[in-house]
Amino acid sequence: MDYRRHLTHWVRFMVLTGLAALAATSPCSAESRRLNSDHPQALRLFEEGLEQVDAEQFDRAAENFRQAVELDPGFMQAHFRYMDVLRGIGRNEQMIEEYRKQAEQNPKSARCLYLYGRALEDLDLKRARYRDALQLDPGYYWAQYGIGAIYLVQRRYDEAIIAFNKTLEMNPQMVEAIHLLGTVYLEKGMPIQARERFEEAAAIDSTNHMIYLSLGQVYSQMDRYESAEKAFRQAAAISPKYPMTYYYLGLVCELQGRNEQAVIEYENFLRLAPGHELSSVVTDNIKKLRK
Repeated sequence: MDYRRHLTHWVRFMVLTGLAALAATSPCSAESRRLNSDHPQALRLFEEGLEQVDAEQFDRAAENFRQAVELDPGFMQAHFRYMDVLRGIGRNEQMIEEYRKQAEQNPKSARCLYLYGRALEDLDLKRARYRDALQLDPGYYWAQYGIGAIYLVQRRYDEAIIAFNKTLEMNPQMVEAIHLLGTVYLEKGMPIQARERFEEAAAIDSTNHMIYLSLGQVYSQMDRYESAEKAFRQAAAISPKYPMTYYYLGLVCELQGRNEQAVIEYENFLRLAPGHELSSVVTDNIKKLRK
């Protein structure tokens, strides 16, 4: 196995699917802890919902997120979690219809148009709704960010860079945009620029484990395995229940020739994700390393 290539592939897959789409089953700390709500009850419901996602109590989590956005309609992270949980449990049509009605009832709301676009699956339709939101409010950075994320998924990297830079002109502290801009640079084979963006994002928000996973990928591509391991361990400290982090740690320990530690990390992965599609590969790796 080409461990360097395997490490790069899986972190890249996680970034493109996890960051651009925010998978519903990601653990509670998978997204930034920088929340744009100061409503005490909405925040409490949001935190409870995250705990329920962690416990795979998705219906209860969806209800808590729904109540949170009713209390604070501008609570974007609660909207995102609500959408993604519904999508993850097969209630996608319900979610799309809810946000379609909100957009229809609030035709002058850039936020409602953006959220409706985020609910849609077709990328062209998403982009159209994001552009509608920007027409209503040219400074609505979430919509510009959404356009950049679409370009990233479509591998239209130069257009993604333009879109994310426009986003950062609107909101220079938007960690999500800085992070995805770094991801674009990584995809373009520009690890120095990618590392700079990831480090900038981490300096603003040190609670987002996805940023440290991306840093680990950059360092591994640069053959800086000790730095890669340090970044992955920071990710594990932030989100200790995210299984893929331990898979990456196992790979990077193998690349350093530290087989005993690699086995420990792989076993942590299997403990957290026994039915994962990589379980058989990891089990074979452990057998090989113990010989």
